[in-house]
Amino acid sequence: MHVAWLYLGPFLQGTGVTLELTIVSTVVALVAGILGALGMIHGGKILRAVLVVYVELVRGLPPILQLFIIFFGLTQFGVQLDAFSAALIWLMVYGAGYAIEVFRAGIQDVSEGQWEAARSVGMGYFTTLRKIILPQAFALMMPELTNFTVLQLKNTTFVFFIGVADIMYQAQQGAASTEQPQVMFVMAALFYLVLNGGISRVAALVERRLTAYR
Repeated sequence: MHVAWLYLGPFLQGTGVTLELTIVSTVVALVAGILGALGMIHGGKILRAVLVVYVELVRGLPPILQLFIIFFGLTQFGVQLDAFSAALIWLMVYGAGYAIEVFRAGIQDVSEGQWEAARSVGMGYFTTLRKIILPQAFALMMPELTNFTVLQLKNTTFVFFIGVADIMYQAQQGAASTEQPQVMFVMAALFYLVLNGGISRVAALVERRLTAYR
């Protein structure tokens, strides 16, 4: 118990870093996901081909390899990123690849008749998206969006490999400097469980608000 209390401060600092990475990267990835999904559905052939290649690369390459390419590989081209920036960029890029597919499936699940009905009353493309299509798509996608956000949180565990002081980094540092390393990893597990529980709770509240669109 004394060991856990001694390392509580560093773990709280690591939690702040983990949350910052998760929240910022998830928001950016979701916005990119919406735009990318619309490009895949309504874009031209070249744009669709580029997006398909991007999604396949992101989903096909191991996450840690992508992170290393951004952090170490870009230095070959004169781009020197600090560890936090590299981690954040990777999470955005990686998350967007998955978010595009989530939104593409969600938007296409909305009946084509909704588009036709909106056009029949004179609604423009973006107005239809904002008022009709996206609210229904979000209602349909909430389980997938919850899983996506949890995945983003879990992916932050890779960033300690490049020295970002997240929860896993603090656990590893603590384990290396104490005679009770198992306590450090139990603490890390508890912190991640609490964060995942918070995500699930927020998602459940949002899902209840969106039930009117189903």
